Amino acid sequence: MEITVLKNKKDKSIISSILVLILGIFLTFNSEGLLNIIFDILGAIIIIYGIYQFSRYYSQKKQFGTDDGATLISAISSITIGLLIIFLSNILTNAIKIVTGIWLVYMGLSKLGTALTLKNTKAFKSSLLSAVIIFLLGIYTIIAENVVFVIIGVILIIYSILDIISYYKSPK
Repeated sequence: MEITVLKNKKDKSIISSILVLILGIFLTFNSEGLLNIIFDILGAIIIIYGIYQFSRYYSQKKQFGTDDGATLISAISSITIGLLIIFLSNILTNAIKIVTGIWLVYMGLSKLGTALTLKNTKAFKSSLLSAVIIFLLGIYTIIAENVVFVIIGVILIIYSILDIISYYKSPK
């Protein structure tokens, strides 16, 4: 019985590793597409909530004869925001990329200031190097694809490949 449970856990492990590998590949090679899908799903959820609020408004109006303006406003604004998120997902994706890049540039400059205060210490070179790397990563993030998601994707690919290899090398 225990061997069967162990085998089922191993089977689940390989399946989850394959799914993580697919996610990693998707993040690495189509990170903007993934963000657009996430924004579309988020927009759809908000629209569904708005439709629910509409139905709640009309059922309360029909059942109790009350006119709850707050519920109606919530329904209209939810549907409007959901539609805006769906139609403006490319702009939102670019905004996230630019904000992340600006934040990394700021962090790099801040670390550069810290590194300059350590000029006569052993930590100077490593602090300066990390500041320059973060600054350049920020510039690259603004100019190029979503670097953060690409890095996460690469890490997920490496993890899942190692997990798949360990699955096949472990005793059956």
